[in-house]
Formats: sequence, C-alpha cells, structure tokens
Amino acid sequence: MKTRVYLLLLVALGMGCDEAEELFEQEFEVQSTFITELEVNVPNDASQNAVDFQSNTGLWDYRTDPNVMEYLGSADEITKIEINSVRYFYKEVVGNQDAHVEGEIVFALGQGAEEFDTVQTNLAQADNNNTLFTLDGDFTNVNAALSQLHVIAFYYSGSVSDNPVQFITDVSITATITIKPDLDNL
Repeated sequence: MKTRVYLLLLVALGMGCDEAEELFEQEFEVQSTFITELEVNVPNDASQNAVDFQSNTGLWDYRTDPNVMEYLGSADEITKIEINSVRYFYKEVVGNQDAHVEGEIVFALGQGAEEFDTVQTNLAQADNNNTLFTLDGDFTNVNAALSQLHVIAFYYSGSVSDNPVQFITDVSITATITIKPDLDNL
C-alpha cells in the first residue's frame, strides 16, 4: 500500500491531478507464486498392492501474497486471475521403491471440482531425478472460482501400485493477477 501512495505522489508532482488519476486507474498485472506441500502416507496393506490415497488439503489465498498486497487496496480491485502454470514434483519418498503413483490434483470450486491428471511415474525415480511435472488442462473454471472466492482449496488423490510408501508432492501455482486500483482506497 505504501508503494501505491509513493508512486501516486511522485506522478502527481509531475502532472495534473486528472492526468495522475487517469494513469493510476489503468489496470496492471502482478505475478504471484504459491508453493505448498501435499503429504501422502499409504500404510502397509498386505491384502492388495494398489492402494488409494488422498493428501492433506492445500489452501491458496492470493490476497496474502506480499507482491499482491503491496498494490491492493481491496479485493474488489482485482479484475482477473489467470493461472499460468501448476507444477509439481515428488520428494522425501520413503517405503516401497517399486511404488508407481497415478492420480489427479483436485481443485475445489465451491459446489464442484476440477481434476487434473498427474503423470504416472515411479515415485523413487522421480524423487531421485528431481523430475518436475506440469499439470495440463484448461484452468478457466479454477480462475473463475479464484476470482469469486479469493481462496482455492486443492488436494492430491490417486493410487499407488505398491505399499507402504510415504511421499510429499510439492505443488507450485503461478498466476497473473490483474488489478485496477480504486483511488478511493488510498
């Protein structure tokens, strides 16, 4: 918020108030990256090899990002949110080295959900090789939910081929947030 006031004062000194107001009411974009860990623990189940799992839930509220807060007077100033990428990798894999994982990262959208398939892979190899994966798909509904709710919940759901196994899925969401300042909020 301080940055907004300082910029406004500097620009206002060099031009008329009407010109400064017109300049500051233009939309601009801010990049935001959120990183969280989704933990999975699949216990020993001797009755079957493949075991279903669901991770803990991650919550992203883009309004708490320092890069966004610096320019934001209120959440009403956000005009658009667009997810640029969702990347993930596996780390701290412990347990059955033959375990392959497949599943989806699920975004809760209020009354519904959007699922994005993950790549089937051997967990131990992906961890050892530091393999980075990217979710493919259309994030239009997730973007709309973020714009409306300002917070999005997501989790990892799927199955592992062999057990027991524990691992962390490190998820990184990068988004562009478009802001149109309201000078009344300064």
